[in-house]
Amino acid sequence: MAEQTTLPTADLIDLAAIDRAHAAANKEALLEHARLGRPVCESRDGKVVWLTPAEIFARYGLDEFGREKAA
Repeated sequence: MAEQTTLPTADLIDLAAIDRAHAAANKEALLEHARLGRPVCESRDGKVVWLTPAEIFARYGLDEFGREKAA
């Protein structure tokens, strides 16, 4: 019979760190698609909306070419 494993208790799980890692991974995936010129869809108010690469860059404060905006 297989040995039982136990999950870590809730106080050992850093939910904030998980949220930060998820947000960072999501940002990198979106920016990769934008750099390749691909639109990405998302859900807004129950409807599918397509984001252009320029909209993705703008979401993260970048110019339309994915570069930091000049100060």
